[in-house]
Amino acid sequence: MFQNKDLLCYERFDHGIREQIKKLITPELIEEHRHSTVGAQSDALARVLNYVRRAPLPGKFAVYAIKPFGPYRILALSGLRGKRPEFVGDTIYATLDEVYHAIFLKRIENIK
Repeated sequence: MFQNKDLLCYERFDHGIREQIKKLITPELIEEHRHSTVGAQSDALARVLNYVRRAPLPGKFAVYAIKPFGPYRILALSGLRGKRPEFVGDTIYATLDEVYHAIFLKRIENIK
């Protein structure tokens, strides 16, 4: 199963944290993020953001500016040298707040 015991420990630790984070995700927390994508946030939202931001590079979402200062699209990073990121969907977002919230929704969808 696990050749490397460090990976086994990490999997167990991550499972425990993921279960705690799932309990924090509520409609109110999602609405808070929609209104406040950057800046001061509640403790629960800060914890969720810290968890999703530490995800491994392959498959991580990023913002792509079509032109300087918008509009924007979402990319999924490959994490492999020489392999280009891929666009996620066809949606174009007018503001950074909109694209940040869309990425947040995709990240928490992956937690559940």
